[in-house]
Amino acid sequence: MASTPIPSHPGAAANPYLPVTGRSVDYSWVLFDLVTDRRSDVVIVGAGPIGLETAAVLAHEGLVVQVVDSGPLGATIARTFPPHTRFFTSPERLSLFGLAIAPVHQEKLTGEEYLAYLRQYVATHDLRVDTFTEILSGARQPVKVVGRTLSGQRRVYSADTLVLATGGTDRPRRLGVPGEDLPHVRSHLGDPHRYAGRTVVIVGGRNSAVESALRCYRVGAHVHLVHRRSHIHERVKFWLRPEVQSLLDEGVITGHLPGEVAEITPEAVVLSDGRRLEADDVVLQIGYEQDGALFDMFGVPRDGVRKAPVIDPDTMRAAEDLYVVGTATAGTQDRFEVFIENSHDHAGRVAAALAGRAAPSPRPARPIPEV
Repeated sequence: MASTPIPSHPGAAANPYLPVTGRSVDYSWVLFDLVTDRRSDVVIVGAGPIGLETAAVLAHEGLVVQVVDSGPLGATIARTFPPHTRFFTSPERLSLFGLAIAPVHQEKLTGEEYLAYLRQYVATHDLRVDTFTEILSGARQPVKVVGRTLSGQRRVYSADTLVLATGGTDRPRRLGVPGEDLPHVRSHLGDPHRYAGRTVVIVGGRNSAVESALRCYRVGAHVHLVHRRSHIHERVKFWLRPEVQSLLDEGVITGHLPGEVAEITPEAVVLSDGRRLEADDVVLQIGYEQDGALFDMFGVPRDGVRKAPVIDPDTMRAAEDLYVVGTATAGTQDRFEVFIENSHDHAGRVAAALAGRAAPSPRPARPIPEV
């Protein structure tokens, strides 16, 4: 069946793309500008859970909100969660303003399930989100943010208010030893299938390292676990810790606790006491650091060992036209104290500040935090 051409926009110029595509659809009315200006009341940088929740709350207040992120929705989850990894936190603590989570199996969510929830959240609240848009430069008073898409298109976002919801796990921590940039050394586990039949050295003793050790063991890898302390961390997920500890006790997973990496070579991991662990792969799971470049770009002071942005905790305000929400408020966290479940109030505080209302009362924390 022959297709019917779509009429051009009245007065449109000849379309140079039509001969190339060979399509009967006339796209001559589309503007192929290299620069796109987008105006809104609020620009939010960061399309993670709290960035999206803040966008929904502010949109509910009648503001026009634009969200921008250098990666996909929920970038940290998409980047760092191996397949089928479950959250420590219960589903109701992960749910955002205006949309409940109803897990089919009534269990803790996997990363994939929560990413699906975030996609549904954007659709339900009709949020304006530009993903994979790198921030190149920015200014305040008035707010102007310049970004670049994957295709190279330049976008300029203008607004009255800027909200930074950029998280705190921008880059992996480094060991600071020779060889950690070798091609067989990784910071993210990825799909465990790749390690089948291989010898893997995993460095770390918290949730990520322990779960990675168990995942690799289950696909048939020979696993070494190296941790600088004499035992894995006591706050490892309660459904993981006993099993991994048992495998360590049995010697099925080879533990080097305490142990510290002195060097990584193409053939082995060398520990500080001289032991050499032959390795096909090395996975460094020693935590993450916040990248403070955007705070510096917009003139937000940072303080303390964590280099956390200096804000008013009642309003989340860092400057007259700039707010910080979510885990971004905590800087680089060694022991996590700020996470999704205790950041839900941030959106309401920003909304109240912009409307000139008193800050809402904080929701009381549960007596047994799931961290």
